[in-house]
Amino acid sequence: MEYPFASGLVLEPEQYRAGLNPPGTLSAADKEFALRWYPPADTAPPALVPFRSAPLGLGPGEQADFVIDPPETRAYTLGTFGDSDAVVVVFEERDGEPRYLAGRDDGGTPHNATISARLVKGRRYVVRVRLYSAWGSGETAVMCW
Repeated sequence: MEYPFASGLVLEPEQYRAGLNPPGTLSAADKEFALRWYPPADTAPPALVPFRSAPLGLGPGEQADFVIDPPETRAYTLGTFGDSDAVVVVFEERDGEPRYLAGRDDGGTPHNATISARLVKGRRYVVRVRLYSAWGSGETAVMCW
């Protein structure tokens, strides 16, 4: 980010000794960095279809979002598979806003994050998977059944 600095605060390089007064807008580097963490708002997440796994190519700290439009009202299980340190959270969309429904963190254990939740036909749900591992991505997938 670009921040102003008063005269005398920056000694090197010499051209900034009189102070630094950026235009007060986001730089191209700021925008590029933000897009790595926050996907564009107009990009719809892919569908998570029951009984089909979705491979995840996440790096440390990255997140993947999916939508579920359940074909019937019943209890569903949602979870990750593979070698990862992940958290899975399910939101129900209400009035266009995601509302927390359930979540599970595998807590760095050898077990995968798994949730059982009652999903209602005609409602939309968002599943978010975040990889917490600092050591690498591992081989991971998410599935709803």
